[in-house]
Amino acid sequence: MNSLWKWITDLKKECSDCNGKGKVHCHCNENNEIICPNCNGKGTVEKSVVINQKMEVPCDNPHCHEGKVQCAVCHGTGVKADGEVCATCKGKGVVDCPVCFGLDKIQRNHQETWQEHITCHLCQGKRYVPCPLCEGTKEKVCPTCEGEGEVWDKGKILLLAVGAGLVLLLPVLGISVALLTLGYTGFCFWKQKEK
Repeated sequence: MNSLWKWITDLKKECSDCNGKGKVHCHCNENNEIICPNCNGKGTVEKSVVINQKMEVPCDNPHCHEGKVQCAVCHGTGVKADGEVCATCKGKGVVDCPVCFGLDKIQRNHQETWQEHITCHLCQGKRYVPCPLCEGTKEKVCPTCEGEGEVWDKGKILLLAVGAGLVLLLPVLGISVALLTLGYTGFCFWKQKEK
């Protein structure tokens, strides 16, 4: 009985990855260094550089000629239909372009983007950093058992869960069988009474 109780209560087993020691061999190099996780051993990292600047470019209105467009009122004649001088263009037949305001140039935002390689701030360009896992001992905490040397025995836990389920289910099954038996007996008694 004691051995069964010990089996039930002992739900952990020795970790097979570290053989119960809680530590495993660290894969850092002979200088106790690992590849820099920030630059992946390149020594440099890429940084996007974006420059926004305003540029003057020629007016892109296709009707603009040297900052002027044809007057829409007199259609470039300088006079109205009644022969009077056009008040809009003052008889010139052209007005300032509504896009460039008569300057023949417009400002556009120009953006330049490129990748710049800068020295990695973590390894200072050396490509390696001191190993944070073993601190020079060449052993690190076992990731499977997290240093405990034991892991949960999933097989035992599954067996106990199935066993507990059966223990809970048996009374329900027992009640169901009893009700079926009583129901059948009552049915038989009623049939006999009818005869």
